[in-house]
Amino acid sequence: MNHLIKKTTLLSVLRRSAAAVLILLSVLLLLPERVFAGERTSSLALSDRILRLHILAAGNDTASQEIKLHVRDAILSVVRDALTDVSTAAEAEAALLPLTAEIKAAADSVLAASGVSYRASVEITTEFFPIKQYGSLLLPPGEYRALRILLGEGEGKNWWCMLYPSLCFTEGITASIAEDEKEELRGLLSEDEFDTLFSDKAQKPVFGFRLKDLLKKLKTFFT
Repeated sequence: MNHLIKKTTLLSVLRRSAAAVLILLSVLLLLPERVFAGERTSSLALSDRILRLHILAAGNDTASQEIKLHVRDAILSVVRDALTDVSTAAEAEAALLPLTAEIKAAADSVLAASGVSYRASVEITTEFFPIKQYGSLLLPPGEYRALRILLGEGEGKNWWCMLYPSLCFTEGITASIAEDEKEELRGLLSEDEFDTLFSDKAQKPVFGFRLKDLLKKLKTFFT
């Protein structure tokens, strides 16, 4: 009798688990995800027009985040003059390549003065970036060229800006971009690219579904 009760209980638990999984699948398939309007094409058009600065902190503790900002200031002081006369993202990248050792030295100097044991690694590379807000400008997700600074293992929150077009040196990075800066960007980008960054349509979310995220959520559920 006890064996029969245990078997019945187990079957009941399995049925409830199966029902829960089916409900979860249904819900996940119905949940819309906010994705960037036109992301499939806009990021490809912009990726070779923009050079970004990407600094990844060693950790998320207060000290690591403050060090990251000090490193940012040191790096910007090194690259500022080199980017004064460039007129394309490719020119900006070419101007920075000879400075990578100097950039690393500036970052390492800040780290040493801060008393931490880790150091910086520096490279110009292609990275995937999610949707990023830059004042009133909204960059689509995609792969972009970037001057990437990794502090230690780079496990903390990052800081980024646009080295080209040169908005890293704007007062109040997160403030709204001034009209004269918008006009400068208009001259550097095609009309479609400019509209992608600033138009109401560009910033309007659309709905979509992603199998990768669904599988990730299912994995989390089962583990």
